Amino acid sequence: MNLQTPVQNLQPKSLIAGVGHRFWRDRSAGALWVDQLAKLEWQKHITVDDYSFGAIGMMFRLQDELFSRALFITSEVRGREPGSLHLYRAVVEKSPMDQFQTVMNEAGSGVIAVDLLLVVAEHFEALPEETYVLEAEVFEEAGGDGLSVPLEALYPRVLEIALAFAAGEVFDVPVLQTQRLTPGMVVTELVRG
Repeated sequence: MNLQTPVQNLQPKSLIAGVGHRFWRDRSAGALWVDQLAKLEWQKHITVDDYSFGAIGMMFRLQDELFSRALFITSEVRGREPGSLHLYRAVVEKSPMDQFQTVMNEAGSGVIAVDLLLVVAEHFEALPEETYVLEAEVFEEAGGDGLSVPLEALYPRVLEIALAFAAGEVFDVPVLQTQRLTPGMVVTELVRG
Protein backbone atom coordinates (compact mmCIF):
# COMPACT_ATOMS: atom_id res chain seq x y z
CA MET A 1 0.00 0.00 0.00
CA ASN A 2 1.40 3.39 -1.01
CA LEU A 3 0.18 6.23 1.21
CA GLN A 4 1.14 9.61 -0.09
CA THR A 5 0.13 12.93 1.34
CA PRO A 6 -0.30 15.70 -1.20
CA VAL A 7 2.19 18.49 -0.69
CA GLN A 8 0.31 21.62 0.26
CA ASN A 9 1.25 25.07 -0.87
CA LEU A 10 2.98 26.50 2.20
CA GLN A 11 3.12 30.01 0.80
CA PRO A 12 0.56 32.35 2.37
CA LYS A 13 -2.32 33.43 0.16
CA SER A 14 -1.54 37.08 -0.59
CA LEU A 15 -3.33 40.03 -2.16
CA ILE A 16 -1.88 43.00 -4.02
CA ALA A 17 -4.78 45.43 -4.51
CA GLY A 18 -5.09 48.88 -6.01
CA VAL A 19 -7.50 51.38 -4.46
CA GLY A 20 -8.18 54.58 -6.37
CA HIS A 21 -10.58 56.91 -8.16
CA ARG A 22 -10.31 56.38 -11.91
CA PHE A 23 -10.25 59.55 -14.01
CA TRP A 24 -9.18 61.69 -11.03
CA ARG A 25 -5.51 62.05 -12.01
CA ASP A 26 -3.25 61.14 -9.07
CA ARG A 27 -6.16 59.83 -7.01
CA SER A 28 -6.27 56.96 -9.54
CA ALA A 29 -2.68 55.84 -8.87
CA GLY A 30 -3.57 52.64 -7.01
CA ALA A 31 -5.98 51.51 -9.72
CA LEU A 32 -3.62 52.41 -12.57
CA TRP A 33 -0.56 50.83 -10.96
CA VAL A 34 -2.39 47.58 -10.22
CA ASP A 35 -3.55 47.51 -13.86
CA GLN A 36 0.14 47.41 -14.84
CA LEU A 37 1.00 44.85 -12.16
CA ALA A 38 -1.85 42.58 -13.30
CA LYS A 39 -0.18 42.23 -16.71
CA LEU A 40 2.77 40.43 -15.09
CA GLU A 41 2.96 36.72 -14.34
CA TRP A 42 2.52 35.98 -10.62
CA GLN A 43 2.79 32.81 -8.56
CA LYS A 44 -0.50 31.02 -7.84
CA HIS A 45 -0.71 32.19 -4.23
CA ILE A 46 -0.63 35.87 -5.30
CA THR A 47 -3.82 37.68 -6.36
CA VAL A 48 -3.43 41.06 -8.07
CA ASP A 49 -6.76 42.90 -8.25
CA ASP A 50 -8.43 46.29 -8.44
CA TYR A 51 -10.29 47.10 -5.21
CA SER A 52 -11.49 50.52 -6.40
CA PHE A 53 -15.08 50.13 -5.30
CA GLY A 54 -17.01 50.64 -2.06
CA ALA A 55 -15.60 49.39 1.25
CA ILE A 56 -18.50 47.00 1.87
CA GLY A 57 -17.89 45.19 -1.42
CA MET A 58 -14.17 45.11 -0.69
CA MET A 59 -14.83 43.62 2.74
CA PHE A 60 -17.03 40.86 1.25
CA ARG A 61 -14.31 40.01 -1.26
CA LEU A 62 -11.73 39.83 1.55
CA GLN A 63 -14.05 37.53 3.54
CA ASP A 64 -14.47 35.24 0.53
CA GLU A 65 -10.76 34.95 -0.21
CA LEU A 66 -9.28 34.71 3.32
CA PHE A 67 -5.90 36.19 2.48
CA SER A 68 -3.04 35.89 5.00
CA ARG A 69 -1.27 38.97 3.67
CA ALA A 70 -2.30 42.10 1.79
CA LEU A 71 -0.61 45.06 0.14
CA PHE A 72 -3.02 47.90 -0.68
CA ILE A 73 -1.64 50.39 -3.19
CA THR A 74 -3.27 53.82 -3.17
CA SER A 75 -2.77 57.58 -3.12
CA GLU A 76 -3.98 60.12 -0.59
CA VAL A 77 -3.55 63.72 0.50
CA ARG A 78 -2.01 63.61 3.97
CA GLY A 79 0.15 66.76 3.97
CA ARG A 80 3.42 65.05 3.04
CA GLU A 81 5.71 66.00 0.18
CA PRO A 82 3.61 65.82 -3.01
CA GLY A 83 4.75 62.98 -5.25
CA SER A 84 6.37 61.02 -2.38
CA LEU A 85 5.83 57.30 -1.72
CA HIS A 86 5.23 55.75 1.72
CA LEU A 87 4.98 52.14 2.92
CA TYR A 88 3.23 51.39 6.21
CA ARG A 89 2.01 48.41 8.20
CA ALA A 90 -1.73 48.87 8.81
CA VAL A 91 -3.14 48.38 12.30
CA VAL A 92 -6.81 49.12 12.89
CA GLU A 93 -8.56 49.72 16.19
CA LYS A 94 -12.20 48.68 16.31
CA SER A 95 -14.62 51.57 16.59
CA PRO A 96 -17.44 51.74 19.14
CA MET A 97 -20.70 50.61 17.51
CA ASP A 98 -22.27 54.09 17.35
CA GLN A 99 -19.24 55.43 15.52
CA PHE A 100 -19.01 52.35 13.33
CA GLN A 101 -22.58 52.96 12.15
CA THR A 102 -21.39 56.28 10.73
CA VAL A 103 -18.54 54.43 9.01
CA MET A 104 -21.07 52.02 7.47
CA ASN A 105 -23.21 54.91 6.25
CA GLU A 106 -20.17 56.39 4.54
CA ALA A 107 -19.15 52.98 3.17
CA GLY A 108 -22.67 52.35 1.90
CA SER A 109 -22.57 55.61 -0.04
CA GLY A 110 -19.70 54.23 -2.14
CA VAL A 111 -16.82 56.33 -0.82
CA ILE A 112 -13.53 54.85 -2.08
CA ALA A 113 -10.78 55.23 0.51
CA VAL A 114 -8.20 52.84 1.89
CA ASP A 115 -8.82 54.06 5.48
CA LEU A 116 -12.51 53.23 5.14
CA LEU A 117 -11.70 49.80 3.71
CA LEU A 118 -9.35 49.06 6.60
CA VAL A 119 -11.88 50.06 9.27
CA VAL A 120 -14.78 48.11 7.71
CA ALA A 121 -12.69 45.00 6.97
CA GLU A 122 -11.22 44.92 10.49
CA HIS A 123 -14.65 45.30 12.09
CA PHE A 124 -15.88 42.22 10.22
CA GLU A 125 -12.60 40.35 10.86
CA ALA A 126 -11.78 40.21 7.14
CA LEU A 127 -8.55 42.19 7.21
CA PRO A 128 -5.49 39.97 6.73
CA GLU A 129 -3.27 39.79 9.80
CA GLU A 130 -0.31 41.15 7.84
CA THR A 131 -1.54 44.20 5.94
CA TYR A 132 0.56 46.92 4.33
CA VAL A 133 -0.41 50.18 2.64
CA LEU A 134 1.79 51.55 -0.14
CA GLU A 135 0.64 55.11 -0.57
CA ALA A 136 1.67 57.98 -2.83
CA GLU A 137 1.11 61.55 -1.75
CA VAL A 138 -1.10 63.14 -4.40
CA PHE A 139 0.73 65.70 -6.55
CA GLU A 140 -2.14 66.79 -8.80
CA GLU A 141 -5.80 66.58 -7.72
CA ALA A 142 -7.52 67.79 -10.88
CA GLY A 143 -9.83 65.44 -12.73
CA GLY A 144 -8.64 63.67 -15.84
CA ASP A 145 -6.98 60.56 -17.15
CA GLY A 146 -3.46 59.45 -16.26
CA LEU A 147 -1.01 60.38 -13.54
CA SER A 148 1.13 63.45 -13.00
CA VAL A 149 4.77 63.12 -14.05
CA PRO A 150 6.00 62.74 -10.41
CA LEU A 151 3.57 59.89 -9.69
CA GLU A 152 4.21 58.22 -13.04
CA ALA A 153 7.90 58.18 -12.10
CA LEU A 154 7.10 56.21 -8.90
CA TYR A 155 5.95 53.06 -10.74
CA PRO A 156 9.39 51.33 -10.80
CA ARG A 157 9.55 51.63 -6.99
CA VAL A 158 5.93 50.41 -6.68
CA LEU A 159 6.85 47.39 -8.81
CA GLU A 160 9.94 46.71 -6.71
CA ILE A 161 7.90 46.74 -3.47
CA ALA A 162 5.12 44.59 -4.98
CA LEU A 163 7.68 42.00 -6.12
CA ALA A 164 9.34 41.94 -2.68
CA PHE A 165 5.93 41.52 -1.04
CA ALA A 166 5.07 38.67 -3.43
CA ALA A 167 8.38 37.01 -2.55
CA GLY A 168 7.28 36.96 1.09
CA GLU A 169 9.31 39.86 2.40
CA VAL A 170 8.17 41.18 5.77
CA PHE A 171 8.77 44.92 5.74
CA ASP A 172 10.24 46.68 8.77
CA VAL A 173 8.23 49.86 8.33
CA PRO A 174 6.25 52.30 10.48
CA VAL A 175 2.73 51.43 11.56
CA LEU A 176 -0.24 53.26 10.02
CA GLN A 177 -2.80 53.24 12.81
CA THR A 178 -6.34 53.82 11.61
CA GLN A 179 -9.24 54.41 13.93
CA ARG A 180 -12.63 56.06 13.85
CA LEU A 181 -12.61 58.84 16.44
CA THR A 182 -15.49 61.05 15.40
CA PRO A 183 -18.46 60.40 13.12
CA GLY A 184 -17.65 61.21 9.51
CA MET A 185 -13.88 61.34 9.95
CA VAL A 186 -11.25 58.62 9.68
CA VAL A 187 -8.17 59.55 11.64
CA THR A 188 -4.86 58.05 10.56
CA GLU A 189 -1.64 58.56 12.43
CA LEU A 190 1.86 57.29 12.03
CA VAL A 191 3.34 55.50 15.03
CA ARG A 192 6.63 53.70 15.31
CA GLY A 193 5.97 49.97 15.62
